[in-house]
Amino acid sequence: MLTNLRNVLTQPVVVISLITGVLLVGVQRLGVLEPVELKAFDQMTQKRPPLSPDSRLLIVGFNGDDIQKLNQGSPTGETLDTVLTKLERYQPKVIGLDLFRDRPVEPGHQKLLTHIKNSSRIVPICTVGANNGESVPPPMGVEPQHAGFADIPEDPDGLIRRNLLVVTPGAKSNCKTPASFGFQLALQYLNIQPKFNSQGMQLGKTLFKRLEADSGGYQDIDASGFQILLNYRSQNNVAQKVSLSDVLGDRIQPSWVRNRIILIGSTAPSSQDILNTPYSNGKRDDSGRMPGVTIHAHMVSQILDAASGKRPLFWFLPEWGEILWIWGWTFAGGILGWRIQHPLRLLLLSAAALIILFAFSFLIFIQAGWIPLSSPALGFIIAGVGVLGYTAFITRRDRDRIALQIKEQNENISLLQALLREGGNSTTRIPTGLYDGSQPERLLNKRYKVTELLGSGGFSYTYLAEDTHRPGNPMCVVKHLQPARTDEVFLDIARRLFKTEAEILDILGHHDQIPQLMAYFEESQEFYLVQEYIRGQTLQEELTPKKSIPEAEVVSCLKDLLRVLVFVHARGVIHRDIKPSNLIRRQEDKRIVLIDFGAVKQIQPQMQAENATVAVGTAGYAPPEQFMGHPRLNSDIYAVGMIGIQALTGTPAKNLERESTTAFAWRHLAENTSQELADILDKMVAYDFQSRYQSVEEVLQSLDNLGHRA
Repeated sequence: MLTNLRNVLTQPVVVISLITGVLLVGVQRLGVLEPVELKAFDQMTQKRPPLSPDSRLLIVGFNGDDIQKLNQGSPTGETLDTVLTKLERYQPKVIGLDLFRDRPVEPGHQKLLTHIKNSSRIVPICTVGANNGESVPPPMGVEPQHAGFADIPEDPDGLIRRNLLVVTPGAKSNCKTPASFGFQLALQYLNIQPKFNSQGMQLGKTLFKRLEADSGGYQDIDASGFQILLNYRSQNNVAQKVSLSDVLGDRIQPSWVRNRIILIGSTAPSSQDILNTPYSNGKRDDSGRMPGVTIHAHMVSQILDAASGKRPLFWFLPEWGEILWIWGWTFAGGILGWRIQHPLRLLLLSAAALIILFAFSFLIFIQAGWIPLSSPALGFIIAGVGVLGYTAFITRRDRDRIALQIKEQNENISLLQALLREGGNSTTRIPTGLYDGSQPERLLNKRYKVTELLGSGGFSYTYLAEDTHRPGNPMCVVKHLQPARTDEVFLDIARRLFKTEAEILDILGHHDQIPQLMAYFEESQEFYLVQEYIRGQTLQEELTPKKSIPEAEVVSCLKDLLRVLVFVHARGVIHRDIKPSNLIRRQEDKRIVLIDFGAVKQIQPQMQAENATVAVGTAGYAPPEQFMGHPRLNSDIYAVGMIGIQALTGTPAKNLERESTTAFAWRHLAENTSQELADILDKMVAYDFQSRYQSVEEVLQSLDNLGHRA
């Protein structure tokens, strides 16, 4: 188990994903991605469906028309006193006065102060000096517990995304109230008091949790006091609005006021109290900017909804959850880059995955969850590109190494075949196997105990053996190769050929659907290859004569095999002997495993039977150019196509006849086969290699586009 875990953890996709994930988490913690996360927050805020206006609120705005009609830059004390009197007549629950009155605005300033002090419904404002602002006291004579601070925390980019509820005023502050303006209005409306504990603040049905410095997309904000993330109701219509002139002219209905929270403040565009919000991010006009009184209305509405359980507060992943979330998408990108090698397909699937990420994040956002978006998206892309680049590097390196080995192989094969043709006084070996069931047990290389003869041909044998040096004595496959001659010159060349073959098999064995090379060695001038044992049955056992396989199963099998060939051909290797007996359906996962690579068997004297594998392949599955000694990459495609036809018709490949020089006569044997698949198979087995598919990727693309019947 430890070995398997070690193998998994050292896989390139895991290593690259882990490294990318760690780097991204570090970059995120440094705050580099915070601006991107905040922009994503703003975009999702803008895309959310707006809520209906809050019927518990009424905004009385001092707008541009009021300035012109009343000829007042700011409402005078007398004007405000009249407005308050008229509003109180309709019995509001509470009135919030979002206008500073620390300094007189005559006439009527003292009258206004007296009105505010004598009313239990009116909540004036002050500022505690948050964000390094100036501390402003409440109206003279107003007790701190009757006022609310109007400080609104700004993010580093100047936008309002947070709702500051409670602070501890500094010793030098002129504003001693601990409650914000909006929080004070909400408490009076609900007529309840908050209860603070170690987890946060209980208000009504909801536990308010303090916003931390690194909550959501934030990394190092000033989270002092008790803050929550502001959940805006909508962009333009948080509550019903009337003007100061409407109140003075008695143009309002009593029902608009009764039992509501009334917020009075400046809404004129010329006011300095116009602030940037998530709705203004990315917009050139001022449509997303809001007056301070409107933002306070959003804050009050959020508190009321949360306390009554109507609308949840924003929630965030814990630190370990964020790390898992980021690494999960990073790993997904690495897996995609590892499994999908076709550029267009990879691009489309990557785009689809990122759309899923964005859509999922938006759905979570609608449910008041703010989870990282930029870091998992970057992790997905970087890991995918990293794994793809690493795979391309390894493929090129393997291809270059194999190209040199194949060149050396071909030279050695030519030398050995020339020696075999020359004959001479050399000693010719008589082929003898190691195991026929009667010999005593023998350990090869003092390790491998042969238990069964799996097959033989000429001077080569295949055995099932136990690895006595590994726990549990796992089974393995031993290929025994006897050089045809024993003279030193022949053996030396055969030894070099055997070594290059082992090196090629070692590289190919990195694919999960190709047996892994476990060891290779020489004993008594004979050569041995030890490979992974694949439990399962060969495709030859599945493809019984006169039994046709359903089209969907055939297509699935072809795709599985072709994806292995993508790996093989990318390294410049032509298998040359793809046939049902060399394909094993692995027992544990039903995947197709490709076996029996190798060129050493080509140096043996041609003593095999007519249908046995020789230098040019197996009759029925090898194309014409391969029989002529000129195999190409698409020679393997021909063999795969013949297997597909055999599966659909139940007719062995060697028994199929061509009806012309271009096509086999097989469609009448598989009448239920779709025209599309039949055309693909005919192109795979075209007589002329130039008319055939030129790459495995082309075949896979055609099969992916195939609307085959289930």
